[in-house]
Formats: sequence, C-alpha cells, structure tokens
Amino acid sequence: MMFRPFAAVLAASLCAGAQEKPNLFNAAPPEMEKALRDRVTGFYQPYVDGKFRAAEPFVCEDTKDTHYNQEKSKIRGFEILKINWADGFKKASVVTTVQTSIQMRGQNIPASAPMATSWKLENGNWCYFVDPTLGRVTPMGTMKPGPGNAKGMDIDAMLKNPNIILNQVKVNKERFLLHSWEKSADSVVITNGMQGSITISFQTESIPGLTYRLEKTELAPGDTARIEVVYDPKDESAKPTLNASLKIDPFGRTLIIPVVFDIPESVKKQLPKQ
Repeated sequence: MMFRPFAAVLAASLCAGAQEKPNLFNAAPPEMEKALRDRVTGFYQPYVDGKFRAAEPFVCEDTKDTHYNQEKSKIRGFEILKINWADGFKKASVVTTVQTSIQMRGQNIPASAPMATSWKLENGNWCYFVDPTLGRVTPMGTMKPGPGNAKGMDIDAMLKNPNIILNQVKVNKERFLLHSWEKSADSVVITNGMQGSITISFQTESIPGLTYRLEKTELAPGDTARIEVVYDPKDESAKPTLNASLKIDPFGRTLIIPVVFDIPESVKKQLPKQ
C-alpha cells in the first residue's frame, strides 16, 4: 500500500450529507447513535493502525469493490464531530475530523480537515457507502466534472502533488511596497480559487509606526480578502525589508510576503550606478 497525504479512500468517496436531507430536529435513540459511532470508529481505526483490510467489514456490499480498489493511506487520528440523521434513522451523514499530513518541500506538515461519510443500515448493521453519481467531497470541497472534463478534477494528481490544490489560493502581488520617509500604505488581495472554504491569518515583523489590517479571516469559494499595511515613519532614514506571514488553513501553508521600504528618488540619484 502507498502512503499519501490524504486518505485516498476518503478523498475519492466522501459525500457531505448531500445524499439525503438530514433531519436536524430529531435525535436518534442513544443505543442507535452508539451503534453508529462504534461502526464509524471501527472503519477509521484501521487507517490509523495501517491495517486497511480491517476496515472492510464496515463497508456496505455495494461499495466493497470501490473501497477495495482504492489506494489506502494512513492517517494520524480522527474525531467524530456530528451525526446528521436521515430516512427515518436508516441513513446518516457522519462529520469527522481526520488528522493527516501534507507533503511540502520534502517535509510532512500536520493538517486536519472535516470530512463527511455516508452510512446506512444493512442487515441490521451500519455500513459506509458511496453514491457514485454524486460529486466527490474532499476537504477542499465537492469535486464534480466540469465542462469538457468528464472525469472532473484529477484526485490522484492532487494527492501526488498537493500544490495543485494549494496554488489555487493566490495573492495579486509578491510584496508590500512602502515609503521609508513618509506615511504610505499598500495592500495585497488574496483570492480563494478552491472549491472549499479556507481560513487565513496574517502577521508581520514590526518596526515603530507599522500597522496592518486583515479584511476578514474566513474565505468562501471564490471569495477575496484584502490585507492593508500602513507605515507612518518617525524619521526619513532607510528601513530594512521585513517579512510578513500569511497562513492558510486547514492546510497549514504559510506564504512569506516581503514588506519593502522604498527610498526617495533624490536619494536614489546619489547612489553609485551598478
């Protein structure tokens, strides 16, 4: 078995409760909820242990071939967050946080992401199933075929190279440019080109007179956020370049954006020509 950043069995088959409209107002009997939780735990634990065949008894008959043929990948852990019941408590969507890793620049970076799997009662036991007619749900959103692409987004390619996903989060320029001698401001716009929501945070090395503002921290698919950096210098001396950090979750990716301080044209003219 190959070990990949995201559990391929999950990335290829998760469905975020779209198969049935959950009844959010009714709670299942405690013994039924416990039975489902035990079965979900039985399905995920083999992915923690790296003993993937042990998950097969928790897979529905109509999904066994799909599950068997998918490459499996070990995960670090999991936690059941929520159960949405449907079809008179005969089906359920189980939201689980899966703890895995993303390979970036030769390093394994821990990451956690919520995933939803679909479950139904079969011969008196809860089992995991996949509806092949629906889009594939991953931490990045539901992957569906687009125009001219019958296969949709290449899940295997994404798992081999996570940057295919991460590079869909873009900034409109590579640096902040400020004046070292007078008050000035500059901004960078972040665009979420992914099919799922992301969370961003921002911080920068500081000098007196430097402030910043992040427009918002939660970006829905296609959404944008502006980061504005303002500098009000105490003197007209040259300033060193600073590093600002933009962190993107749930992937744990960090972009370094330099904060550069320009000097007056009159000073530039006095510099030796290179």
